[in-house]
Amino acid sequence: MVGILLVVVGCYALVAALVHLTYWLKRDRVRVSKHYVLVAHNQHMRMEWLVRSFYAFSRRMGTDAKLTVVDASSMEQTAEIVDRLEQGGGSVFVHGGKVEEDGDQRAENLNDRKRSQGEDESHSRLLWRLRTDGVVTSSEHAILVDLQNPDDLSKMPF
Repeated sequence: MVGILLVVVGCYALVAALVHLTYWLKRDRVRVSKHYVLVAHNQHMRMEWLVRSFYAFSRRMGTDAKLTVVDASSMEQTAEIVDRLEQGGGSVFVHGGKVEEDGDQRAENLNDRKRSQGEDESHSRLLWRLRTDGVVTSSEHAILVDLQNPDDLSKMPF
């Protein structure tokens, strides 16, 4: 009976020592945070839900994630909704950049809802511009999510 108790206490002590050792070994590592960049094209109907769900998931998982909404010349209330959420205590940033696309290519992207080579190039230019503006730093892993493309929604953490 006493022997079994000593084995159980010894196992607990060993696990506690391993947890402290693992923490000590990982404490100096630079933690890469994720920075989600949402490209909004008239997404006012679901923008508040997306932002609130993003931060609820981030808090629940204990992860450090940032959110930037690029208002791609939307005619609706997307920027106003995000500004209101930012003033309400959220740490979301609104960038007023435009996604550079040709008119014909934009119509093709809207009709087909598929990514083309030109769209990938405009997204890489957008990420580059966000880095030069200081919105996204080099230590962050930037994830670009175009809200018009249903396939890009799978990049969101929730």
